[in-house]
Amino acid sequence: MATTKDFAQYITSIMGVERFSARPMFGEYGFYCDGKVVGFICDNRLLIKPVPQSKCLETQCEMDHAYPDSKLYYVIEEDKIDDLNLREICHAIAAATPEKKPKKPKPK
Repeated sequence: MATTKDFAQYITSIMGVERFSARPMFGEYGFYCDGKVVGFICDNRLLIKPVPQSKCLETQCEMDHAYPDSKLYYVIEEDKIDDLNLREICHAIAAATPEKKPKKPKPK
């Protein structure tokens, strides 16, 4: 089941549209904080990257694949977003993620 655009917009609105966004990616959505990928929205579920900054979710969330053969991600239930301090966790993930390197211009 593919994620609906309405669900992706709903997740970004409850997380806060000033710092969070969702962009279409491979039929699902990448979930961004401050322009950096912190997870995915797949099958109408929010999945957060398993990195040191999100390790506190280990005992509070189930893990599942975002898509077949992907690594495991923390599955965040909608009603637990506020209880898990998810905004702060995502801010920490984004802060620890290096900036993209600028693309080198193609030689002429």
